[in-house]
Amino acid sequence: MRGPGHPLTVFTPLPPERNGIADYAAMLLGALSAEYDCAAACEDWLAEAPPGVPVLDAALAHRRIAPGGRVLHQLGNNPGHGFVLRALRLHPGVTTLHDPGLLHLHETSGESQATILSGMRAGPPILAATYARHLREHGVQSRANHLLFDLAGECLARSRAVVVHSRFARARLRALHGAAATAHVAVIPHLLPPFAPPSRAAARARLGIPEDAFLVCTAGFATAAKRFDWLIEALELAGPELLWIHAGAERPEEYPLGARIVERPGLRDRARITGFLDAPALDDHIAACDVLVNLRFPSGGESSGSLARAFACGTCCIVSETGAYAELPRDAVLHLPLAGAVPALAEALRALAADPARARATGEAGRRHALAEMALPTVAARYAAVIEESLARPVAAPPAGPPPLIELVAGPDLAPEAVAAALAGLAGACRLFLAAPDLEALAALSLERPGLAAALLPPQARLLRLRVQAAPAGLLLDLDLSGWA
Repeated sequence: MRGPGHPLTVFTPLPPERNGIADYAAMLLGALSAEYDCAAACEDWLAEAPPGVPVLDAALAHRRIAPGGRVLHQLGNNPGHGFVLRALRLHPGVTTLHDPGLLHLHETSGESQATILSGMRAGPPILAATYARHLREHGVQSRANHLLFDLAGECLARSRAVVVHSRFARARLRALHGAAATAHVAVIPHLLPPFAPPSRAAARARLGIPEDAFLVCTAGFATAAKRFDWLIEALELAGPELLWIHAGAERPEEYPLGARIVERPGLRDRARITGFLDAPALDDHIAACDVLVNLRFPSGGESSGSLARAFACGTCCIVSETGAYAELPRDAVLHLPLAGAVPALAEALRALAADPARARATGEAGRRHALAEMALPTVAARYAAVIEESLARPVAAPPAGPPPLIELVAGPDLAPEAVAAALAGLAGACRLFLAAPDLEALAALSLERPGLAAALLPPQARLLRLRVQAAPAGLLLDLDLSGWA
């Protein structure tokens, strides 16, 4: 029997972190707080949770969780979710796997190579052996690794239930991990943001977009998988009257979008990149545009928050006919084939520009689909059902235990020799806490001894993460002592 009296602890990033999953989690928390006594466990203790939902330091959240208690993890494939992965190891519960591929998370959040190699074993045996050897012996890591190896095995084993947003994502997990290991995977569509979308006219007025202009939008972080290369070619073929705004930030290390636009004289005067936008500004761009282009190839089964916002705004969407997007109703979006994508996209954009009523009709069909399948109360109710049904499900045994915690007082007299002596005899993961009387004293010490942490560590200790803690005050260092001699 559930109700507001049952505590539910949710490990998740939250706004203002620039992370679509943070926005998703905040919306879902607001709805679940009607069913449970919710608290959010977050690395940012100043994070913004819905009214009435307290934010806990993730390192202290265990004080609230009773044995077998209700826990929900929001897990994505980027370094902002490293603390969620670590919490899952200690507190089994329901996990929303927003992206079935977790290799990038492991690489960027300081997970050891041994953990990554172990997770790669779930891939096809011949490929796993070959690519693992390349990584282990030569440090070779390629984009192919992120398609072939999802590293979701630990999540499946340590979760009482796993939520994904599409049948494609569930099928991908089943293909790699087997039916028995994925029997507890449930499909819950991405939620529809519960907001009153701005009108097209009002949004265009705020953005300075002429009423008669045909505007194409893309949104979110600019990554290679969103196939901006296809869109750039298609926009040049479609004609000079189409405007394009990328409502989001560049990731030049993944795809140099700005540089690619500058290379095209026929495009650079009618295309621009906004940089990161807060939610109201993003909603304005999506409501103002005639069509949102949301492509993915290759697809790992990921979902899209910007696509959900477009549905809420009644904006026409063009998506790739692959992965989770292929499951969307044919009248709710325009599906772009992977073969011949560029000319097909150019033709679709020309046709929509010539017949705006068709774009509006497709957008309205998408809105109706989303209201029926993705409305927040419906999604929250399905989450509650999964949480309750999973309470008695056993999970795999936890890791051997948390890494040892060594505490030393950080002061002007702390010497590297004292740190080396404290770490002597340890191997593998370890946490070192350098305590200070308060944050002011810690700040003064950092000015007096610049590079304090690096200077104190012996050469065999690899620093994975460093965090400033307010209470108790000090520096918390996650170390890898695997190379200790």
